[in-house]
This record gives sequence, C-alpha cells and structure tokens, in this order.
Amino acid sequence: MKTGFSKVCINPPYGAPMVGYYEARFVKGIEQNLYARAVAFDDGCKKAVVIAVDVIGLTLDFCNMAKDAIAASTGIEKDAIFINFSHTHTGPLVGEDFASETKSSDAYNDFLITGIRDAAIYALDDLCESRFEVGDAEAKNISFIRRYRMKDGGVVTNPGAYNENIDHPLGTPDETVKLVKIVRDGSDDIFIINFGTHADAVGGEYINSDYMGYACSTLEKAIPGINCIFLLGPQGDVNHININPTKGEWNILEDKEAVCPHSVRHSQHMGRVIAGAVLSVCSVTEEINADRISYGVKEVQLPSYRENDKLDEARRIWTLHESGKDDELPYKGMELTTVIAEAKRIVGLENGPESFPFLISALRIGELVFAGIGGEPFTEIGVRISDASPFKNTIVCCLTNNSGSYIPTKSAYDEGGYEARASVLMPGGDDIIVEGVVELLKTL
Repeated sequence: MKTGFSKVCINPPYGAPMVGYYEARFVKGIEQNLYARAVAFDDGCKKAVVIAVDVIGLTLDFCNMAKDAIAASTGIEKDAIFINFSHTHTGPLVGEDFASETKSSDAYNDFLITGIRDAAIYALDDLCESRFEVGDAEAKNISFIRRYRMKDGGVVTNPGAYNENIDHPLGTPDETVKLVKIVRDGSDDIFIINFGTHADAVGGEYINSDYMGYACSTLEKAIPGINCIFLLGPQGDVNHININPTKGEWNILEDKEAVCPHSVRHSQHMGRVIAGAVLSVCSVTEEINADRISYGVKEVQLPSYRENDKLDEARRIWTLHESGKDDELPYKGMELTTVIAEAKRIVGLENGPESFPFLISALRIGELVFAGIGGEPFTEIGVRISDASPFKNTIVCCLTNNSGSYIPTKSAYDEGGYEARASVLMPGGDDIIVEGVVELLKTL
C-alpha cells in the first residue's frame, strides 16, 4: 500500500462571516490556521483519499462539488473520497447560516473547493510505500456528557458548572483516542487520530481550528518527522464543559458567566491531553494488514420530526426571536436557546419534507475501515457501530460527506433537552443509522 499526505491552508479573509452560534460574527483575525488535510491511499489497482476540513460542516451539494473537482483532476471515484469536518465553531461560514440570513461569498466557496481539491492532488503526489499500525488510549476528563437530569426531574443541556440542582448525566462519554500510524519508506510518517467531542472550546471572532488543531501541532512538534490528521468521532451529546472543574480547569476558562465558557488555553489543554494519549501508545502500536482498498456509500432516509399541533406557539416564539425580542420570552440561558431551536424546527417543518437523506460512507484499507455518518450522532451510536462492526479496527466518524442534524438516541426524546428538541429527525433515527452503517460495512 502506498500513502501520501498534504495540507492546504483554507483561512477565510478578514471580515468574512463565521458560524456556530445564534448570532452574527465576523472574522477579526487568525489565532490558529485552518487546513484541509488529506491522506491518499493507492493499492496498485484502486485509489482513495480521506480529507479532514476545518469547517463546522458542509452540505451534501457542496461536498459533491468538491468531489467532482477531485475526480476530474485525479480520476479517483467519488465514492472513494471521504471528507470529514472538524466542526470548529471558530471557522468560516460556508453557504447560508442556520441561524441568520448571512451567507458566505462565492469567492470563498470557490477558494474552499479549490483547497480541498488541491489537498487531494498533493497527497496523491506524495505517495510512498507504507505499513499500517494501530493503537488506542484514553483522553481523560476533557469530554463530558452535556445533558443532565435535574433534581426537579427536568433535563437541561449545559446547566453550568457547580450547579447544585444537577442530579446525574444522561450518558457516558467515549474517552477513547484511536490512532492509525502509517510508517512510510523514505518520507514522514502519518498519524490519523480519531476522537469525538464538540469543537466548541474557543469561542470569539478569531479563526481557530480548536482542540484538534492543537492536538495535531503538539504531536508534530513532539515527534519530528510526522504529519497528523484528525477525524472527528460521534459527539452529538458531549462537549468540553466539566460541571465539577478543578480550580486549575476553572481558572483557564474566560467567559465564566456564559452557558459554555471558552478559552484558547482550554482548547490547548484538550489538544495536549489527546496528544498525550497518542504519545502513550504510539511506540507500542500493532501492525495490521493493509493490502487492498474497497469502499461504498449508502443513502438512508430518516423521518422528519414534524409537530404541526404546536405551530401557533412556535410561530410566536420564532417571531419574537427574529424581531430581537428574546427578552419577552420567559426563558434564560440554554433553555432560551432550546426553546428557540425547537420553534425554528417546528416552523421550518410545517410543510415537510417527510424525511431527510443521510449519507453513510465506508472506506476499507485492508483490516482497517473508516465509517462515516452525515450529521451529529450521539456518542452511544458510535459505540454501537464499533461493537457491531465486522472489522476489529473501525474508525467511526461523524459529519462525513454531509452536514446534518443531531441524531439522538430514542431515549433522548423522552428525556428532553436541546439536542432532541432541536433535531429535525423523528425518534428511531439512531437504529436506522446503526443498521445502515453495519450493513454497508458487511458489503466491503
């Protein structure tokens, strides 16, 4: 097997719109560069490429345009192109903002497609004979369930640190860091890192690729002669907020009164913890067979979550929000965000559609398989896929080849909270996704 690596800077210009919150933000500067990082594979008969892009997400149509550009320039089949998004909340808007009428420029859209295409081209130009090794470790205390049962019986997303009304978290974070180490003849090695939690630790109006960027740069400095690429795992119900932080953890956060406190220092800390996990295992990885490439994609339909019986109240809430009158609503903090998101979903789905297409992607490299899901599945969904996969070495990725809604577990709808109330998907989408991915993997 031959492999190649490249990275292309995709920073937007000063003043470009950013995306990630229910407010307009515009680029004031660059704290950490954004990249499209690519790893190319060539078994002598087939070629494939995995690309990690530092954006919050890209639509299926946008991904198809990028894939068309790559296919036209390289001859790689579109189904062999695996594009994963970092989901950074301090990156550029691409397309139309989900929470406003702001749109990205055609110039930046074209620039990004070119950057993604070029990353694939340059990775293919860097091919070297390689062998593959795998390992895993744990990154402790940087990813936390963000949905909590409160003592009054309610469910709140991000209830805040030191909140005495919290009873217990609704789930368990997956702290596993997976490493694919590609040892190359006569060139730099490649580390593929897989971990899942929301990339929302920085905040503000300065471009930053968040903790995954810091994880990659920390490793590249610690081990001369390696290049890193980070693939985001399922993270729909986890983020960086520790409800019982140590004094040190609390001190490095800045906007402590916010629903989700942020800081560059906290993002750097997360990146270093992940890098530390990789360093703890990278010398004792196990070699696996990587003799041939196979791949496939599958589209599944997830029923939409329509509640037209609640339209009148939803219209009232959404109209107040659109008019800048949130203060007239009897909610604060994350509950206000939840109510607004729920209203937006109900109003937006008044006339359908009846379902949403979700793309499932799979790329097999010998004994290793990458499984990609469009959208933001809960952590449990990724664990279920890994457990049911016919491959021992399964790298599960969210936000792959398509953005999309949260994909909660069935129990989350009964429990409540932001993700389930905001999701455009009916309960049961988790089963459709898990079954669809496992079926696709079996075809490889």
